[in-house]
Amino acid sequence: MLIDFPTPKLLFSFLLLAATGLVMAGCANDGAGKAVAEAAGMATTPQESKPFVKESRLAGADYIPVGSVITREAKRKPVAEFKTLETELEAKRLGNEAAGTQAKALGATPPPQPAIVPTN
Repeated sequence: MLIDFPTPKLLFSFLLLAATGLVMAGCANDGAGKAVAEAAGMATTPQESKPFVKESRLAGADYIPVGSVITREAKRKPVAEFKTLETELEAKRLGNEAAGTQAKALGATPPPQPAIVPTN
């Protein structure tokens, strides 16, 4: 039984692909791989913010990171305010229905007739 070994070109391609994967994985964190990737020009470091950006940021801003489980208290609306909003929306719905009914009555036209195809 003969064993086929990969061609040198295929072996080189595989090793190159594996090395690239290792370098890219090293770029994902601040390890030694990232330093090598930065030296080779394959990774970058975050730039420092421009002065106008630093000046526009609030000094003590409390930001909630995306994906965190931190919650903050929301101001609750009183029940009376919800009832008022509900009656306003219901009045608007009834007005829209009345306007639709009136538009149907004013624009009532007979349905179109099918086209007549001449016979030869």
